[in-house]
Amino acid sequence: METRNQEGDAESRAPADAGCSQTHQLTARVAAALSTTILVMGLLLGLMLFAAPQEDQTSEASAEELMERLQRCQKEHRELNLMLLAVTQDSRCRLCPDGWLWRRSRCYFFSVGLQENRRWNESVEFCRQHNSSLAVIKDSAEMDFIQGVMREFPQFPFLWVGLTDAEHEGLWLWGDGTDVQHYMPLAVQWDADHRDCADLRGGGSLFANSCEDYGPWVCKRDS
Repeated sequence: METRNQEGDAESRAPADAGCSQTHQLTARVAAALSTTILVMGLLLGLMLFAAPQEDQTSEASAEELMERLQRCQKEHRELNLMLLAVTQDSRCRLCPDGWLWRRSRCYFFSVGLQENRRWNESVEFCRQHNSSLAVIKDSAEMDFIQGVMREFPQFPFLWVGLTDAEHEGLWLWGDGTDVQHYMPLAVQWDADHRDCADLRGGGSLFANSCEDYGPWVCKRDS
């Protein structure tokens, strides 16, 4: 996981990739995809090599060919990793701004340690100002990722996410307008008339909370 820059003021952590050329960003993404593909191919070739029978000359020739292909994959994987490292050395070409974490073509901002706690609506505004929104959690893998970050910071009391029933009491909607159970079978606990904003806690639990309470939050945007 990428580490977050703990220094500098809040504005220095705003999106900083505007100066990076589209070509460099495209190169970084292509290199990352190719590197992953070649790594998978290498693993498959390795499995085929060790599973290949060794009983006759034909089998031995096949094993040698597989070994050569595996070595080529390993060499290409190393070269692509070096190219990816070189491309991303330019701070303007980072896939995410400073202080943001990258995961699966998305950038995430976890406010703890970087910003003072805010009310839910203030968190929404912060994300909006940084071309993002409070996180809408769309699958279990994304939930695991966010929970993993939360576990690194024991001071998380909870984490504001993009979920509210402010429009219609009891009807919990994500920031994209979908129902709370649209993406995963989730439920908001402790629901009450005066608790219209949802926070995320350990174990992937969602709790209704007063929107006026102060807490950390997580923004999400495309990389």
